[in-house]
Amino acid sequence: AGRIFLDENGEGAAEVTFKIRKASTEDAEAIVEVFDHVPFLKDCYRGEAGISLVENNPHIFWLADLDGRVASVMIVQRKYDFGRMEISLIVTKPEFRRRDYARGLIHKAKWIAAESKLDLVAYAENDISRDLFISERFTLVPEVQSAEGHPMYRFSGTQIEPC
Repeated sequence: AGRIFLDENGEGAAEVTFKIRKASTEDAEAIVEVFDHVPFLKDCYRGEAGISLVENNPHIFWLADLDGRVASVMIVQRKYDFGRMEISLIVTKPEFRRRDYARGLIHKAKWIAAESKLDLVAYAENDISRDLFISERFTLVPEVQSAEGHPMYRFSGTQIEPC
């Protein structure tokens, strides 16, 4: 769980608590709604296809849940053939950005990877995600990209923060 202190202007005051949790099939519509904020995503993440994807694979989706509202979504998958865990996407709804929801999801991925004894990699879709991964001790893997052309970053920290 995480805490954010905000007042009605989005500045420090009242405590807001969020939790990081695994998605369930009931979260499908809310997850697809978050994905609508990413213009480059393929159609398989949108509409009925996206809902079906979530309902058939809820285990790959993690959420930052703010009092029952999905603020941020992470797709993280084990790639056993490569001996790694992969964060393929983190999306935060615009009204919830810069409030540490994505960072909380990254911390969860670090913990899962450590527990599974797998390397953790991530793909930076833009400068914001790149800066976030770098601030979380990920380093660029030269000349390696996702199918969409996003650069790969590998977690290079030695200690995993508790979740």
